[in-house]
Amino acid sequence: MPNRKIRLLQIIPSLDIGGAQRFLVDLCNNFDKEKFEIAVCVLGKKTNSFLESELRENHIPMFFLNLRWTFHPLTIYRITDLFKSFKPDIIHTHLRAIRYVLIPSRLAQIPLHIHTIHSLAKYDTSFIFRGLNKIAFKCLGVIPVSISKEVARSVKATYGVESVVIYNGIPTSEYLTEKRKNDEFIRILNIGKFKKAKNHPLLVDAFSKAYKEMPNLRLILVGDGSLRRKVENQVKKLGLEKAVLFLGWRSDIPEIITDCDIFVLSSDWEGLGIVLIEAMASRKPIVATNVGGIPEVVEDGVTGILVPPRNPEALAKAILRLAKDDKLRKEMGERGREKAIKEFDIKIAVNNYERLYLQNLERKMQWKNSS
Repeated sequence: MPNRKIRLLQIIPSLDIGGAQRFLVDLCNNFDKEKFEIAVCVLGKKTNSFLESELRENHIPMFFLNLRWTFHPLTIYRITDLFKSFKPDIIHTHLRAIRYVLIPSRLAQIPLHIHTIHSLAKYDTSFIFRGLNKIAFKCLGVIPVSISKEVARSVKATYGVESVVIYNGIPTSEYLTEKRKNDEFIRILNIGKFKKAKNHPLLVDAFSKAYKEMPNLRLILVGDGSLRRKVENQVKKLGLEKAVLFLGWRSDIPEIITDCDIFVLSSDWEGLGIVLIEAMASRKPIVATNVGGIPEVVEDGVTGILVPPRNPEALAKAILRLAKDDKLRKEMGERGREKAIKEFDIKIAVNNYERLYLQNLERKMQWKNSS
């Protein structure tokens, strides 16, 4: 092992708002700064998001490469140049960043490459790049990490390799704020990018059915994305403008969660669902579709209610069940916070990643010294 701080470079396509981006920032903010010299490489452009501001406030260096092409000579040169100047002992890639760094990491002889898979393998990347990932994991020594057991099963089925399972986590202490204000409304919250996987149209359809029975329901949608306009039109068509509020992306997520009663996730597929952990840490009961890694977070009948995917009737029924039962909401909320602290605090994820880094870096160093 080097007789100095270990240089760790986290690499991600962008720091736009998203679960993987939020997790990367929380990781960087909580790593042991006595052991690791940490920096973040953003392959895209600076966006001045609040995630970038957080890293800046915590004095974590960021490199923005403004890249557009995966295998372009300029791309390879710029990443290789960064590797040679920062001299990382470990690179840790997220999302599609893996395909940009495979050639530069070989040219710069980076000792250790970790890659976190944030979704089910078949949705994580396109068919062509799944082939490249398979080469990376089976032939190039890249160590895959899955964010849930279900993701790990998909990685095994898709790539034929075992992966380490490390659950994403959050700083749970930041997600317990003041009690929400009392009024006549029952607020239902969803946080997520407006994209196909999240299936916002299903949620609006289910909410419409529940709203007919309970007009004091309100739906709060936090996020943005290419399908937002479609969902806004759906809301207008159903006459729900006064009952559905679009907030866009927000930096005050803990406060927004505090001011709701039920958290709902209507995804068609999901690697884990870090927003579920945020809601549970805030003592909010969950209604979610029973897909991907969600059952590993939400315990059906204990911390929330799981329903079949693409079933608006079942989703509406679960929403109404919790909306009508204040006692059940509180009980599930309390058990959810206990589970979030015990299993999904960011310190647990940090400890697991630090252990993974150190064990594998030591193994690489021993092999290098003996060869």
